[in-house]
Amino acid sequence: MTAKQAFAKKLTDVFLTVTGKVVKILTDDTEGDPHQRLIVQIKNGQTILVCHNLERAYRIPVCEGDKIEVHGAYVWNKHGGLIHNTHHDDRKIHEDGWINLVDKKTPNLSNGHLL
Repeated sequence: MTAKQAFAKKLTDVFLTVTGKVVKILTDDTEGDPHQRLIVQIKNGQTILVCHNLERAYRIPVCEGDKIEVHGAYVWNKHGGLIHNTHHDDRKIHEDGWINLVDKKTPNLSNGHLL
């Protein structure tokens, strides 16, 4: 199943894989379990919020513009949906998820700051 199909059918908790470009890095969600949050734009133009649990996995070293591949549980929302459970599940509650860096951009350090 594709993210486009899951969005059109308003599906929730369907595991799928998407590849896209990180278009925005949001502040971490610190309510409840802490989550790293990224907005990824996939090939069809759809944007998906990726919520990566920092108590279950390491922070993903990404920058805006990086291409990543994400596997996790899709949850429908009117903004394009979100993907969570992007980590190994040693509790065996859900399928294992993952995030792969496909095309890592080198950060611009010319002024001493990451852009």
